[in-house]
Amino acid sequence: MRKNSVLVIILLCLLLGIFKPIDTYAANNFKEGVYKALNLNFSPDNTYFIQNLSNKDSIHVFIFDENQLEIQSIQLDPTPRRYNLVPLKPEYRIAIVGNGEGYIDVG
Repeated sequence: MRKNSVLVIILLCLLLGIFKPIDTYAANNFKEGVYKALNLNFSPDNTYFIQNLSNKDSIHVFIFDENQLEIQSIQLDPTPRRYNLVPLKPEYRIAIVGNGEGYIDVG
């Protein structure tokens, strides 16, 4: 009887929407910060692009290699224009500076 009661309570919670799924839609959106390509699961075999999602703020994007040497630098104004990134090896770091939000995806 007790097992049935627990099962009914869990089912009611699920049906009434008390437990909501976690949104994962923003996995490719990046705000100001430094990110490791390894942690972002970027493949060196793919070509990636970046785009500024902000309507009013610019961002600057810097790509550094494993020796912390800058290999790419892009200023993204608040426009829907897309920019290609260099092939991202796992040891590379991506630095984003500014109040905008960058969107990185496979090109």
